[in-house]
Amino acid sequence: MNTSRDKLSETLQEWRVKPPSDPGFRAAVWQRIGRQVEASWPSYLRAHTAAWSVAAVLTFGVAGFAGRAIAQARVQADREAMVVSYLVELDPRAQAVLKP
Repeated sequence: MNTSRDKLSETLQEWRVKPPSDPGFRAAVWQRIGRQVEASWPSYLRAHTAAWSVAAVLTFGVAGFAGRAIAQARVQADREAMVVSYLVELDPRAQAVLKP
């Protein structure tokens, strides 16, 4: 069993990767970097119009739904306060309790 491990160790020690060198590699990298720098804000918007449109529609939809729910809760609370106030004004027993 040790002989197979020794063979593997020897094989791995002898194995070396020697890729061929590419003289145009650095120039290609800088060219790719230059293309990314040339991207302007309008070109970015044109490329991502659909995603930003969906995000805007979702944002406005959630804001509208939340605003409507909050407004309905506020109207309900105001309505209940007005009803209680009206009934207190009509009920002489409640007036007697409230007035010292």
